[in-house]
Amino acid sequence: MESLLNPAPAVALMSPLELKEGIASLSRGAYFKEAPLDVMLSILTESAAQMSGIERVSIWALTDDHEELRCLTLYERSAKRHSKGGSIRASQYPAYFQALRAGSSISADDPYIHPLTAEFAVDYLPRCGITALLNTPIHIRGELQGVLCLEQVGSRQPWSSAHGLFAQAIANLITLGLVENEADEAKRRAHLADQRLRAAFGT
Repeated sequence: MESLLNPAPAVALMSPLELKEGIASLSRGAYFKEAPLDVMLSILTESAAQMSGIERVSIWALTDDHEELRCLTLYERSAKRHSKGGSIRASQYPAYFQALRAGSSISADDPYIHPLTAEFAVDYLPRCGITALLNTPIHIRGELQGVLCLEQVGSRQPWSSAHGLFAQAIANLITLGLVENEADEAKRRAHLADQRLRAAFGT
């Protein structure tokens, strides 16, 4: 994660037209059927950061008990760095988790004072140098599965409606990738079960 001792990257968020073009380009990507899930998620976060000008883009998965979010992948644009790991718990950030469970996107131009993100002001925000964040829930079949996080570092610009649409489009692509991966896993398990049955009955 970024240290506050590092120079703050300049914010140069893309225009609504550039964001729209970025969404169209990502939607045409063929990597959903060709790349493993972790590679696909890494491609999405890096592409989203480069196309939007946003410093940090990450994808977090909700645990089965819905009490923790775990970082599947994080891309930092200035450092050109991929990483993963780290977690946050509902017990530490109850207002934030409650908003996600309610299906709310969180757009915080100043996360230190926003009522749903101020809980992060004592640790996560200053540790990572985050000055604005836009978080979009990820759902599969209506169930909350995780969250997409777009985070500005250093100087900041207010989030626009175009950024909200961009984030939702990326979240939809993540959902598509997760659903396709789930279907592929189901086919693989069914194929293995069929092979075991054939072996057991000598067919």
